[in-house]
Amino acid sequence: MRDPQAAGPPPGSRRRARPPERTRRLHVRCSSALARAAERAEDDGARARRLAAAADHARRAGLPRHATALRTLSLRRKAVSAARGQTELTRGLQALRAGEVINAREALHLAAALYRHADRPEDELTALLHAAEASWTAGDGTGYAGAALRIGGHGAAPEEVRDYFRGVAAALRCDHARSVPALRAASLHGAAADAHPAVPALACRAALMLGDVSHARDLAGRALARAAGPQRTVPELLGLLALVELVADNHARAGAHAERGLEAAVAAGRHNTAAQLRGTLAMAAAVRGDAAACRDHARRALGTAQAHGLMVPALLATWSLGLLDLAQQRPRAAVELLRPLVLGESGVHHFAWRVRVVPSFVEAVALAVAGLPAPARKRACRQARLILRTLEEWTEATGDQRARATVLHCRAVLAATAAPACADACFGRALALVERVGSEFAQARTKLAFGMALRRLRRPGDARAHLRGAMVLFEACGAEVWAERARDEMRAAGQAEPGARPRPAASLTPQQLRVARHVAEGRTNREVAALLAVSHRTVDHHLRNVFAALGIRSRVELVHALTAHQG
Repeated sequence: MRDPQAAGPPPGSRRRARPPERTRRLHVRCSSALARAAERAEDDGARARRLAAAADHARRAGLPRHATALRTLSLRRKAVSAARGQTELTRGLQALRAGEVINAREALHLAAALYRHADRPEDELTALLHAAEASWTAGDGTGYAGAALRIGGHGAAPEEVRDYFRGVAAALRCDHARSVPALRAASLHGAAADAHPAVPALACRAALMLGDVSHARDLAGRALARAAGPQRTVPELLGLLALVELVADNHARAGAHAERGLEAAVAAGRHNTAAQLRGTLAMAAAVRGDAAACRDHARRALGTAQAHGLMVPALLATWSLGLLDLAQQRPRAAVELLRPLVLGESGVHHFAWRVRVVPSFVEAVALAVAGLPAPARKRACRQARLILRTLEEWTEATGDQRARATVLHCRAVLAATAAPACADACFGRALALVERVGSEFAQARTKLAFGMALRRLRRPGDARAHLRGAMVLFEACGAEVWAERARDEMRAAGQAEPGARPRPAASLTPQQLRVARHVAEGRTNREVAALLAVSHRTVDHHLRNVFAALGIRSRVELVHALTAHQG
């Protein structure tokens, strides 16, 4: 019997080591064809892939030295792709910070393609993330959606990064059922200490989209604290924190963060970031009524934005000018500035930020058409209501109560213009919600609009109470131009002395009176909350309404008001 060890390798392995002549010739032909095709390839990635395939066929043909030479050449091509990718990434980042953002986007997409050909997935992800940022800054919704789809399925991206971009891609398709859960998941993972560098900022944006402003502020603050060492990201993160405060109606804080960011951006030569920060400063100046500062910041932001193709700074600057017109009672001028932002009719528009401009546009429309004939008013209000629908749909999907209060405010403003008989009920719902969840500025805007509607319905007594409350709240948040507008409306409603206040017994509810007495006795809000078995937030809410109803601004004035009432 034949010894198995003397029989040599099994038949299968003998065929692999020395293939039949016909098969060997076929592999040789394939290897030669692929090598020639590699020479004709137009890009390094295709050339490297064909050389690698040629090397594999050479190995199968039993030509190990030839296979090694082809493999070495393929690796060299990949190294060339990686080097070119680094060059394009550097060029793209420079353009993103201080040049034309369209050029940045193209260079960054090319860098991602080169890194993909070089089998460098982490570097490819970095280039894709910056390319997405360039598309966002340029207002390129199609480009951003494409980048979001690629990042959302990228194997090197952390799960929270993929969640964010999947959520954004779904939102751009109006697939809110998929978008909201993905964005919520992304926002919850932004505080991890070992997170990818892009995660905190993306999580902050996700929280902001969902209306969770306090969480967005916390995430932006954490990201800024981590970036305290490497100063290269500080201007961008300060800009993000300023935008969070802008959305939260904390305009003074937004301005302070933007001032710090602008100083850092100018020092670092980041002109595009500086333009966005100037847009934020223009918004803050518009709210406080500093027309000169608003126009100066807006002019500078628009100058850089138009030269470099930046849509976010251009939108913020134009929005600030429209808001200033609205505050200074020039609603028609405001409509002309804001309409292109919400409809995308001109070069200044952004696929995501346009929704935030909608409330200002709706209010401007309602005021601008107030003097038109009834059919024209109803037609204009119907068009504004259609535009408002985009915000309503997103609010319904996210459950954002602050945004819902804004929607109710817009509906009430439109009702006061198109159907005055329905205004009371609409404003009642808006005011009830905004007093519970809205900022002081939002509350004051709703009170002002309600007071104006009541005055036009010839109910000056009811109007004065809301207008007085609006004036006090505007003054409290530093919106002096809006406070002056409330004073004008009070004078038109027959209030000769805006400082005059009604007697407490006629203006305070029993619960408000209880809160006011405890505060006047020197107790803190938390002590009052414990005494009355209510939350600290409830006491804050009642005390703001007491100050508004009495036309006072401090606890000292509250003591005098209650003393006069008891006397």
